Amino acid sequence: MILADVYDLLTLAASFDNRKFDDATVAAWHAVLHDLEPGDAQTAVLAHFSSSREYLMPVHIREAALAAKRRREYLVREARDAEQLAIEDAARGPVEDRSEDVLALLQQARTMLPEGKPEKLRYATAEWNRVRRWRTQVDEPNPHFRGWHVPPGTGAADVPDD
Repeated sequence: MILADVYDLLTLAASFDNRKFDDATVAAWHAVLHDLEPGDAQTAVLAHFSSSREYLMPVHIREAALAAKRRREYLVREARDAEQLAIEDAARGPVEDRSEDVLALLQQARTMLPEGKPEKLRYATAEWNRVRRWRTQVDEPNPHFRGWHVPPGTGAADVPDD
């Protein structure tokens, strides 16, 4: 930005908030905003006044203009990378259909694995739960269990042995 661009920028800001500025103000703002693009700075001023009630300072313009520059550079970089990928894909040629190779690999894996029982594999958890429930229902009582008994002399009644 040159001094004339900063003057135009402050004139634009003054049209919104009636600020007064002189040559010293233009020089001070130019010292802060000299490396920005004029279009980005004007867009930043318009965006600030459309979304904020704060008094416009050079830092507001600087942050918004640098964010716009980063967005623009990102889009250029993405377009360049996409173009480079397209060139590499075109140079590589069409992708081969490898479905036969994959099927052969699966067949080889099947021959290496032992024969299984699909019904056991499919219902392994349900079978385990059923066997566990059956075992708890038919287990023999503990022969060492003597029932609930309160030691004599404690004053509590004995619990009957069932």
